[in-house]
Amino acid sequence: AAADLMRSKQVAEAASLAKSQFLATVSHELRTPMSGILGMAELLRMPETTEEEREEFTGIILASGETLMALLNDILDSASIEAGKLTLSNVACDPRRIVDDVASLFAESARSRGLDIEVAWRGAESRQYRGDPIRLRQMLSNLVSNAIKFTSSGFVRLEIAEISRANCSGHDEATLEFSVMDSGMGIPQDKQSLLFEQFSQVDGSITRRHGGTGLGLSIVRRLSRLMGGDAGVESEVGKGSRFWFRIRVEVL
Repeated sequence: AAADLMRSKQVAEAASLAKSQFLATVSHELRTPMSGILGMAELLRMPETTEEEREEFTGIILASGETLMALLNDILDSASIEAGKLTLSNVACDPRRIVDDVASLFAESARSRGLDIEVAWRGAESRQYRGDPIRLRQMLSNLVSNAIKFTSSGFVRLEIAEISRANCSGHDEATLEFSVMDSGMGIPQDKQSLLFEQFSQVDGSITRRHGGTGLGLSIVRRLSRLMGGDAGVESEVGKGSRFWFRIRVEVL
């Protein structure tokens, strides 16, 4: 009984520490874009500001606002999933279109870092399924954003494949796997189990340097499980990583 009590105490203390670290990270991440918005707005009010400077300051305000919105969306999504209040749509969607859209969205970001961004859809042309295309784009975008953020040279590759199919209640259901591979720094084996845990970070110093709350991968796993699948990673230090998530969808 004493041993069980001690273990429970340790688990509670670890959870409390993780949440405290998470709140500190979130506070920092929210303060950074907010400081950018307020600072640039103050400069815009100065009468000697040139038109060229106004355009530059406005661009910084817009970028800071977008960063702030992304952070708030992650926090709200996490809270909605936790409370069981997140609803998924169930409409026709084309996986090839989804992966192409995400690749286009991050093409300039990848080019600016000298990275090649590659796309592969391993399925029938124009194949459609019933699912939530908005959430799928969000999940895939999260993986691609991380891959670009932590890859200094080489490539980022997006792949979607139908890996299994079965007949359920008179209609075909398939398991789709979305994966993002990169030639980045890789992740130590003993740290990989932390990646998808809420409030956990593999390396706080790296996260602080590159930005982010550490909620993204947790949201990806929890959404994939709501869709009947799961998420995971395969990685080796110095040789890159492969993040994936799988979902169950009706074949149309």
